[in-house]
Amino acid sequence: MPRRSIPPHTPGSDHSRAASPLGANDRAEVERLSRTFRALGDPTRSRMVLALSRGELCVTALADCIGLSLSATSHQLRILRNLDLVRVRRDGKHQFYVLNEGAFGFCSPRSCHAWRSVLHPEEPARS
Repeated sequence: MPRRSIPPHTPGSDHSRAASPLGANDRAEVERLSRTFRALGDPTRSRMVLALSRGELCVTALADCIGLSLSATSHQLRILRNLDLVRVRRDGKHQFYVLNEGAFGFCSPRSCHAWRSVLHPEEPARS
């Protein structure tokens, strides 16, 4: 069977849609995703996300879980809260934090392979 060559890209062809400039909404979404990845790139915040992916925690329990002071934990939570990655629920004098799975997009701990491999190492990898 003869090999078919791929035609060169020509402006205005169907392939040009993939290379179209990003719109304002796209740029904002990319910027938000970039901020999210920067926040998750910090090992302390990633440990916090991992702990919160297992369930709601108060600040004291979260600080104990990851081995930080209350002040340092609150500082890191503020960063995650500003990105809407975690939500807070107040109950009297206590503040309980929970992940906002929807804010993670495709890198959500419940759907991302990398997070799942840490959360559930006993599960076989999917192809």
